[in-house]
Amino acid sequence: MQSNVILYVGMRPEWDVNRKRLAGIVRFATPRGFRVETLMATECTMESTRAAIARLRPLGVVAECHGDRFLPRSSWLGRVPAVFFNPPPGRGWASVPRVVCDEAAVARMAFDELSAGNPPCYAVITFIDHEPWAVERIRVFRACCRATGARCQLFVLPNPADAKEDDDWQSFCAARMAEWAASLPPHCAVFAVNGHVEHKAARAFAAVRRSLPRTATLCGADGTESHPEDRELAERTSAVKIDFELSGYLAARMLAEASGGAAVPRVATYGPLLVIRRDSTRGRGRREDFILKALDDIRREACGGISAEALAARSGVSRSLFFLRFKEAMGHTVHDEINLVRLETAFSLLSGTDYSIGAVADMCGFGSHVEARIVFRARTGMSMSRWRVLHRR
Repeated sequence: MQSNVILYVGMRPEWDVNRKRLAGIVRFATPRGFRVETLMATECTMESTRAAIARLRPLGVVAECHGDRFLPRSSWLGRVPAVFFNPPPGRGWASVPRVVCDEAAVARMAFDELSAGNPPCYAVITFIDHEPWAVERIRVFRACCRATGARCQLFVLPNPADAKEDDDWQSFCAARMAEWAASLPPHCAVFAVNGHVEHKAARAFAAVRRSLPRTATLCGADGTESHPEDRELAERTSAVKIDFELSGYLAARMLAEASGGAAVPRVATYGPLLVIRRDSTRGRGRREDFILKALDDIRREACGGISAEALAARSGVSRSLFFLRFKEAMGHTVHDEINLVRLETAFSLLSGTDYSIGAVADMCGFGSHVEARIVFRARTGMSMSRWRVLHRR
């Protein structure tokens, strides 16, 4: 007899992405009376997975695929419904239900962030260049570069999974990255394919005394920290924030619908929310101090109702020059930047508190509730109420 358990197979608790996915699974499961059990990637074998399924009799399995490191075969799961994250390409996996990220949208958002300052060239850095998600991010980013006639170099370090991560390997890795960082032309714009690579790239720039964003700009993806030591860097580097918690929620919902006999699409898609803009792209390498000061003021005062006109008055330059230079450096208007900061706060309040929609709009500094709803829908494609339902922690 089937139980009310959802089994999450291939969980790596040290990975921020997996923790967020688990939170999304739990967020779906808890109010519906489902229980969530996990089987760690380090514990997963065909025998242990089959034993867990026999013991728990879950209504379904959510399975991670970690490339060559961990790949739970469909044959391990028997007749239990399953949804996969990142299944590999190939005919044997083409029909499995999956939850996938819109990797092209991630790459385009990173390109938009880096291209606003009209950099002379671009670079992509990665440890992994063969997994589908990385291949797609690299392909689309380089296509964006070609469309503007800009050069884009690709730098691939050895994958840490292919080598023992001892002190010698770490030293070799750091030396190669420092050499790469020093070789980049002035004001080059760099896309790091994920958070772990992004933070290593930031360290490489620091090692060769290249200041971000004055001599180069850097944007990563995922908005996660792979290791505890990444936290300080994560607070200074810009990244495309991806909704990994929603991916877990969608996977659990697909399983619940399948177990209830509903017709379920084979693929559910999630994507990026916005760029978390921090020091590594702030001002896109432009040297005007009044732009950097305006960005600091927006970060502090956007939710207090600061206006574009007030920022122009503080800048010390003419109103028209302030607005012109700001848009040249950032790729969008001062008002757009204010709204991006307000939206970051709205995301946090909607997912983590019980404040009413009207109260959230007020606390984020929007001029009216109507303005808040218009800005929110334009960015997310849904209402604030609907977004809260999908993302409540």
